Amino acid sequence: MVQNWRLLNVGEIDPIDTQTIYEAVAIARSKDLVPDTIILCRPKSPLVCIGYHQEVEKEVNLDYCNENNIPIVRRILGGGAVYLDSNQLFYQIIVSEKNKQIPLSINSLFLTLLRAPIQTYNDIGIPAVFKPINDIEVHGKKISGNGAGKLENVSILTGNLILDFNYDEMVKILKVPNEKFRDKLAQSLKERLTTIKKELNTIPTKKELNETLKTNFEKKLEINLQLGKLTDTEQQYMRDLREKYTSEKWLYGPKIRHASLLENFDKFTKIERTVKISSRVYLGEAVYKSPGGLIRVTLEIENGIIKDVLISGDFWLFPTPKLSDLEKELVGVKIHKEELNELLNSFFERNQIQSPGTTVEDFVKTILMVKENA
Repeated sequence: MVQNWRLLNVGEIDPIDTQTIYEAVAIARSKDLVPDTIILCRPKSPLVCIGYHQEVEKEVNLDYCNENNIPIVRRILGGGAVYLDSNQLFYQIIVSEKNKQIPLSINSLFLTLLRAPIQTYNDIGIPAVFKPINDIEVHGKKISGNGAGKLENVSILTGNLILDFNYDEMVKILKVPNEKFRDKLAQSLKERLTTIKKELNTIPTKKELNETLKTNFEKKLEINLQLGKLTDTEQQYMRDLREKYTSEKWLYGPKIRHASLLENFDKFTKIERTVKISSRVYLGEAVYKSPGGLIRVTLEIENGIIKDVLISGDFWLFPTPKLSDLEKELVGVKIHKEELNELLNSFFERNQIQSPGTTVEDFVKTILMVKENA
């Protein structure tokens, strides 16, 4: 049976609104105020968007962004820091978990909902394919980045068709250890990220891409997309969310929540990543790259017990707010592999955690790396 969904084709909008709009629609959908919805939009001007679990001061060149008036926004979805501008066409899918045609698991959600963007690339002459966990590639190069998450009983998937890309600006907005590394990053980006313009030597009109995307979503999901508008309630949600998205509390959340831990870490760890503060206390940080993304763990350990912990990175973990609950449960736990495994396995099961590409063992390994470096 063909379902009726709403299409919001809002064109170019304020850069921050490209992130508040899908959360606003998701809130409305969770309350059954609106139907399942697909949003098509793009930002009027550039922005930097960081993943929900990232520490902005460790990922983004804050001085450069401030000097060039580029807003920085923390999204409600995981993943890494990205540079976004009007040369990217966003598709944002908001669907209730009550819709039995759409899978609940994040891995299957990516596979199902990305069929339409992949077909759109194919239709314009680009042989794109799905690359697990969440990418679309052509000839081994990424041509679309995608993220997903859940809000209450609603699934959210966002992604983009990349018309063209400002590689130089992307490299400038990221925080790197030195300029030599920045040069290597620029080269790596150009080797692994491609665009419609690079593949076709031309760019179809945005109208053509919108229409092709709409047609393919209808075919692949067996739905009928009816053009609609934001409700008054959704617009109010967006105004309320804008206050959150532009606040320091939201952008610097991890730093604010763990102010003492990070202050001590910056004070004592100038060269070594794990240092002995006293005979009983260690401060340290470890970074591990799992298949699902980078994990960064900052720890204060006293007498072999976790006194404070911050977990950040560009991995995926759903529901996203549960990460802070995990940090709280880790406080008071021994730095011991079996005990950590037991706690994390229990936490994942109790909270129905999904973390595509990243396992409990990956988190435990990163925590233990801090101790091993002591």
